[in-house]
Amino acid sequence: MTSTIGSFDEQSQTPRDPRDPIPTPWESFSAIAELIYRHKVGVVVERGTPEASLGTDLAVYAAEAGIPTLLCTPRRPLHAPPLLLVDTHARPTTSRINERLQAPHRGREFEFLVVEDYERMSPDEYPFVDRYDPIDDLDYEPPTPAEELLRAVQMLRTKVPALFTTALSTTPDTSRSLLETFPAEHPASVLTDACKPVLTLHRTDLRTVKARVDLSSNPGGQLVTLSWPTVPAMRNLAELRQALTVYGAAGDRDRFDADLDTVPLDDLDQVSGIVQTYRQRVIQRTAAVILPAQTTDEPEDHQR
Repeated sequence: MTSTIGSFDEQSQTPRDPRDPIPTPWESFSAIAELIYRHKVGVVVERGTPEASLGTDLAVYAAEAGIPTLLCTPRRPLHAPPLLLVDTHARPTTSRINERLQAPHRGREFEFLVVEDYERMSPDEYPFVDRYDPIDDLDYEPPTPAEELLRAVQMLRTKVPALFTTALSTTPDTSRSLLETFPAEHPASVLTDACKPVLTLHRTDLRTVKARVDLSSNPGGQLVTLSWPTVPAMRNLAELRQALTVYGAAGDRDRFDADLDTVPLDDLDQVSGIVQTYRQRVIQRTAAVILPAQTTDEPEDHQR
């Protein structure tokens, strides 16, 4: 895939049609996720895998592409492009996210919302909701945590594409629907009512990910194999910068630009040497994440 990511002047960007899908680094994922106008997409991943940071990766990628993006995450990314607003509130409410989305960011309206570990969300309490008299209404049952979580997602008043992720402590079973695997109150199960589609991801090797695509809470999801290399494409400076942003160590992206700034324009050998050094750093870091899991047949004890 040819990337269009790179340094840009925020004021000189060509206006983007809001009906266009949000770009991602993986064409096959883009095709099934359909991050388009008004769509809410859910993604279930395994904690500790490269896909666990999917939400942050996509938010950073979109912002680098010139798309104002709001990222709600408990973990601040190593690098935040100018058009990325990061909210690390531990328990974001519906109204908090709605207010963030309605306020311009760097003079532009938001075009993409990402909520990582979406089960952290909570709905707001309104004076006219869930207020009851225990004497007059003996049959009243307070909403369950699952109902509250579903309401929190449903009450997001936004037209922009939105992505919600939740991470499992075990390997996802793509052969069964989420409701066949987990109780109805599990965050992964709630996603099937809150989002369309819901994608359950399971990495099968270094280059492919198996995805189950569920369009409803009923059984009958579609299984697809996605081309999803763990080592990102780094065929030009724009793609290398993006790879350093998403996969590099803290400060790698800034150091790369600083190293290039000191090299004379006609010293191509030195430029090539810098590029190769930073490409190798990305390769080593991505390989270190996935390779240990591929060298053993023993199940891991994952921590939530």
